[in-house]
Amino acid sequence: MQIFQFENYTMVLDLPNAASGGSVEKDFPMFAQSITRKLLAPLFAMVSLVLVLGVTLSLAQETRLVLPTTDSPQINTQTPPTAPALLIATDIELRDENFPVKAPPELIQTAIRPSAVKPVNNPSGYTPAPTYTIPAYHTPNATPAPIGNGMYETDPEKLQLRITARYQDPKMLAFLNSTSMRQMSSLFSEASRRIDTRHVNPLSYEKRTDAALEGLLRALNNPEFLKVAGAQGTDANLQQAISNISQMIGANPARSAEDALGTMQWAADTLNRNLGLRQEVVALEFMNATLDSLDRFSAFVPNKASASMEPSASTNDQTAGLEERIVGVGIEMKQHDQGALIMGTIEGGSAAATGLKKGDILTAINHQNLTGMGLGQVAELISGSEGTTVHIVINRAGKKYEATLLRQKVYVSSVANSQMVNDTVGYIRVKQFSDSSTEDLEKAMLKLYNNSQMDTLVLDMRGNPGGLLTEAIQLSDLFLPSGVIVSTKGRTAADNSTESAKRTKTWSLPLIVLIDENSASASEIFAAAIQENGRGVIVGRHSYGKGTVQTHFPLNTASAVLKLTTAKFYAPSGREMAGVGVTPDYAVTDVNDETATTLADDNDVRTAVQIAQTGLPNQLAQAAGQGKRLSVPMATSPRVFEELPAPATER
Repeated sequence: MQIFQFENYTMVLDLPNAASGGSVEKDFPMFAQSITRKLLAPLFAMVSLVLVLGVTLSLAQETRLVLPTTDSPQINTQTPPTAPALLIATDIELRDENFPVKAPPELIQTAIRPSAVKPVNNPSGYTPAPTYTIPAYHTPNATPAPIGNGMYETDPEKLQLRITARYQDPKMLAFLNSTSMRQMSSLFSEASRRIDTRHVNPLSYEKRTDAALEGLLRALNNPEFLKVAGAQGTDANLQQAISNISQMIGANPARSAEDALGTMQWAADTLNRNLGLRQEVVALEFMNATLDSLDRFSAFVPNKASASMEPSASTNDQTAGLEERIVGVGIEMKQHDQGALIMGTIEGGSAAATGLKKGDILTAINHQNLTGMGLGQVAELISGSEGTTVHIVINRAGKKYEATLLRQKVYVSSVANSQMVNDTVGYIRVKQFSDSSTEDLEKAMLKLYNNSQMDTLVLDMRGNPGGLLTEAIQLSDLFLPSGVIVSTKGRTAADNSTESAKRTKTWSLPLIVLIDENSASASEIFAAAIQENGRGVIVGRHSYGKGTVQTHFPLNTASAVLKLTTAKFYAPSGREMAGVGVTPDYAVTDVNDETATTLADDNDVRTAVQIAQTGLPNQLAQAAGQGKRLSVPMATSPRVFEELPAPATER
């Protein structure tokens, strides 16, 4: 099963488990050496419970690029933490397999504790780790230029939600259940090397380490972290632990990877002695907090070593979300007080065949009430292997209905709801950018065109979290006769590219694109390409502003990948999109897309239809075909258009 989620909206589909690559040390967790047998049983029981009810919550979304085995990368994209739409992909991410397959054997050694800390008993037998060359840009106290507005998470509540999500994630819990402090030390060393050499804008070790300690302070106030870590003791013990960590911040600045590793080991040992916390859990949170300090999209993702190496750009970090043939019941859900609000069904899935529809509230699964559950927990309950069934209860307009759904193979097309809004305006929704998005969109357009009088197309990118960058480029190329589509810039030559329109034949159909605050990454690339090349009209609300490229690095020391921000992408005009996004030509502020039962009731679509009637999209399409670019005057529609938009002007 895969869960594709921003903060409050999720797509749930059961997927076959991918074989995990690499090797994971099977050492018995060292924390067992310092805990009595009496405490082990309830701890493992607690972990098992969390594994059953856990939630996979991905707050970091991203655009993904994938590096093939050659030196020349191909580009793809994936996206936002708050999108109310089908979540499939995230930011641009690169997947890099060009690093050694096996980790140097010396990486299994660990570092010494910070010298400023009073020595304590050393049950784990820490030994100095070998040094490696730190890149020249890693000067202590160096202050890198910001990646872009909104790239760093600073909201305390969201940071706590991120910690909670980590320790409700079944994959993270499974990793913790099998790891050891020895492996965590090796893993941290490997992650440090990747950050040093590949992150687009790495912080100094001093800043990273202080941020990691501050992250531990947040975790010490997080019930989910304390539960998984096996916290014991009194409030006085907790306050002592907080004091010890607080005093270390800034007291002994880390100047190297070895210093940072030593601080991690010291923190793990200290919190184990103060509160009985499992050292591996502390070490994992130290590493996660280090990654959080880089930007909101870099992350450690367990069980992803065998993930697709296809480039992608999106805010969702689930690469499997780009798969088009999956196993599941085929529903899209959003958080609801009673359980989960169904936002749509997948054609060909048992949910659609049974008659589930948008607006139904999922209240129970297999006789278990869903009130108060997170989306991830709901997803876990509805997941299962192919051929099995799941019993559900829904609330539809105050009435209770029950059904049994079959988990089966489903083709998940990224193109949906193709229909005519009226006699001349067609509508197609693009939910994500996956392998067949361009092909499926062309088929849908041809079907509408050949069976109607369609003379304008409304392309709905609302809630589209992104996906494959190559598909965003190809889909843009369907409509652009010429012009730059997108460019990427990073620290290495492989991170730098410029993509331009090059198809000999393109669609001249007048185009209106709908976007909202949850349109991110690849969908923003498409919208910016259409807007800045004067090819169509953008309607809706300001987009998410993802704008960064993540590379997925398969790890040598764990069955996982390290997702690092390695580049940023730029609109055709050359402007940076990170933290900026796309501003619509016509803003619609009276939003009702979630409650509208038909397209005719949807204010965004109604606005698009009125714009189509003015002839503006046709004017832009004709000019683009003649090699001209027209500017569209921006306007705001509090409800829908009461005045016709001003004509476009040549620029």
